Amino acid sequence: MKEIIFAGFGGQGVLTSGLLIGYTAMKNGFDVLWSPAYGGQQRGGKAYSIVKINRGMIANPMMSKLDIVVAMNTPSLDFLRNLKPNGIAIANSDVVPDDVSIQAARVYRIPMNSLAASAGGVKAANIVAVGAVIRALDMFDREESVNTMCRFFEDKGKGRFNDMNIKAFTAGYEAIC
Repeated sequence: MKEIIFAGFGGQGVLTSGLLIGYTAMKNGFDVLWSPAYGGQQRGGKAYSIVKINRGMIANPMMSKLDIVVAMNTPSLDFLRNLKPNGIAIANSDVVPDDVSIQAARVYRIPMNSLAASAGGVKAANIVAVGAVIRALDMFDREESVNTMCRFFEDKGKGRFNDMNIKAFTAGYEAIC
């Protein structure tokens, strides 16, 4: 089983990111559990979504040991305490300062906001994160994942953002070495 968390402030797209990874996994025949959490009282409150991916039933919806932590801000690094010893941390280096220590087997500091802005809009920083996670997971075909993402947004009536999202996804995907 793979367990991923996207964490940040409300408005950073962490719920959508988790939903998109879950949708991609589901389209690839996996069983998926997506669990969002957010401070509904205001935009900018804490938010995160957990995605569990498995070939077979997922019996426990609770967060256990994470394979990947995506931190869109510094407070989200608190979730590293739940990271497996061989886990991956992906941090938005435009928000998480370089002098902040990140303890993980593999750490990727990606300037998600800057890459999203270059792709056409800083609001696509979460899509940069999705591209990075798809590459880090190494479970899904890149092109198929892009097509699934485009269908996901078309179904939500947001297909007009597909060109920008493809650029953002690609930037995140290529940021993982």
